[in-house]
Amino acid sequence: MLNSSCHFGSLDCAVMFAGEVIGMLMECSIEGASGIPMDISLLFPLFSQWPAEERQALLSQGRAVAFAAGSEIISIQQTVHEVLFVTHGLMTAYTPGKRAGRPFCYGYIVPGDIIGLHALFEPRPFGVAVQVLRDTRGFSLPLDVLVQALDAKPQAWRSIAELMTHAVHHLLNFVSMLSEPDGYSRLKRVLEALEQHAQAHPAAPGLHLTQRELGERIGLSREMVNRMLKALRTGGYIQLNEEGGIVIAKPLPERF
Repeated sequence: MLNSSCHFGSLDCAVMFAGEVIGMLMECSIEGASGIPMDISLLFPLFSQWPAEERQALLSQGRAVAFAAGSEIISIQQTVHEVLFVTHGLMTAYTPGKRAGRPFCYGYIVPGDIIGLHALFEPRPFGVAVQVLRDTRGFSLPLDVLVQALDAKPQAWRSIAELMTHAVHHLLNFVSMLSEPDGYSRLKRVLEALEQHAQAHPAAPGLHLTQRELGERIGLSREMVNRMLKALRTGGYIQLNEEGGIVIAKPLPERF
């Protein structure tokens, strides 16, 4: 295991998202000697491109990693030599920003996401840092090992293209959200996206964000987010479930 307070090898700052699905690691909990789940294709469909024996041989060249909440595992000027596959936890991709305590949040990294795929095509740093919000576990593969495996299975490059297409889709949705004319409209978009994900994947672990984390995602202060959420709860639009997650009880109003 890595020391949870150190940087993750020399991973670059850029984050490529593996899609919107959060897999359940409990469905693929058989681990090899390295601590990496051998049936990991349930969480990362990319690995379904290789037969079980070849997949196990590929994963045996990786290593399990763990990071403690609060640690910054990637700085804005790192270059990538490993690809990180996230199996548990929650992280954020952000730019520190010029104002202390007000980073710009690009998005959240959840189980099923992959960090570092961009380096298959572009090795330069992208100027984004990654911080651990909840204790996080996963496994890494050396970049050259993954490239060799992909070259041996040319059809697997199509899966990489699909992952990068998902990343572009995520980016466009993010830009679209930022173009909303006011803070409430951005909050509404985020709450509706979380609700849609929860309904589509009822067995998946919930993504429960604090008011500060929501504010960082949409560019608002924690106090403003608190005021909006309080008004929505008072109006019966949202509720909190047993785990503390926000549930939409009825369609959110168009205006705040």
